[in-house]
Amino acid sequence: MKNLKKILLAIIFIFSALNLKAETWNEPWQKEIIEKSDYFVFGKVIENKGKNAKIKIEKRFGNEITPDEIIIDNYCLLELTSSSGETINIDLKRNSSYYLFLKKNKNNNYSLPTPTSGFAELDNKNVIATYRHSYHQASIPQIIYELTFENIWSYYKTGKFDKTKILNFINDYLSKHPAGFAENEISLFYLQHSALETAYLLDLMPNINDVLKFAKSENFHSRVSALQLLGNYKTKESDNYLISVILDKTSANFEKVIAIWSIKKSNNKEYFELLKKNISQLSDKSEGFGGNIMDPRVGTYFPSPKQAVESL
Repeated sequence: MKNLKKILLAIIFIFSALNLKAETWNEPWQKEIIEKSDYFVFGKVIENKGKNAKIKIEKRFGNEITPDEIIIDNYCLLELTSSSGETINIDLKRNSSYYLFLKKNKNNNYSLPTPTSGFAELDNKNVIATYRHSYHQASIPQIIYELTFENIWSYYKTGKFDKTKILNFINDYLSKHPAGFAENEISLFYLQHSALETAYLLDLMPNINDVLKFAKSENFHSRVSALQLLGNYKTKESDNYLISVILDKTSANFEKVIAIWSIKKSNNKEYFELLKKNISQLSDKSEGFGGNIMDPRVGTYFPSPKQAVESL
């Protein structure tokens, strides 16, 4: 009887947890968020009522004007993959400060992209930054966050940025040995992640030997960033390396998909045909971002290598 009660309690707990996470969505990539946002600001949460949050704006990037205080009460890129019909609250902590990517909405207030994206919290002089996707975040010194994202924002909104200053930052960190996750290396890894992703977002082409060094490293996240960046080059050397990763049976499916997307960006039709001829060698299994199945971002779409080639 006691065991039966335990089982019933466990079932109730599981169903309660599932109900709490009944809303799931397809999380956008950071590049799309930047492209589709109208405002990039830094502000402090002075009030949060759940359904909306009041922000005191402390800094604005670009020429877009906002009031000194704004209300965030909606989402502009929220693509639900399951729903219970419950209201999704604004998950910004009162008295905390955030960098925010926003869009004005029909209420004359402002929208975040989704409940889990479009904000980067300032935490003890470091920013919990998203350069690629909210599943993959990095703790970056505030000064580096502002250097990179102020220039990224300017590039996407005006076509201009401080190329010299940005390349100095990128080249400095890519010239170093790829860092791992050990305690004495993690800060360097985050900065190298920032450098690789910033180069990708700004359509830059740092020294290809430095980028290949990261593409061949033992660090999965650095390999992904480097494979993504190689799509900027559109050269025989970069495309050949991408093809080698895609057709290598030891490469992870996630890496293969990133490499396929980079080949797609390079628009090399010869390699499109090569991949289609070898499609039977590619997996139809999507590895995706992994993570906890209770995470509402579990609805995020990520194709298998075979699906990625079929879309070329």
